[in-house]
Amino acid sequence: MDHPARQYYNPRLTAAEERDLLRCNYLLLQAGQAALGLIGPDLLGIAVEPRPGAVVLHFAVAAYSAELAEDLDDLVSELSVCLAGGPERDSEIIAAPHLGPPDPSWPGHRHAPLYLAKSPPR
Repeated sequence: MDHPARQYYNPRLTAAEERDLLRCNYLLLQAGQAALGLIGPDLLGIAVEPRPGAVVLHFAVAAYSAELAEDLDDLVSELSVCLAGGPERDSEIIAAPHLGPPDPSWPGHRHAPLYLAKSPPR
């Protein structure tokens, strides 16, 4: 039996494209769970890039600090725990911080966004 959500899928998706989208959505959900409570004021953006056998977490950061580095390490550790019981348990988790805003120069810009900080009021 087809999944009930399939009625909302683009009918032109191939089976491989559907698997890729489902994997990306799964990784986004798990990364979101892992990030709870770990997004501080210096974290401007998070994007998730699925790769074969790996997941890259792209971070746009306002400034590097020991506290930020600890938060990013904690986020990677939490994601590892979230993935431990599922199909991505053997995937390598790669943290890729970028000093700067989540604009088109950010390597995470072209991947699935998980978090984007609001612009400060002017």
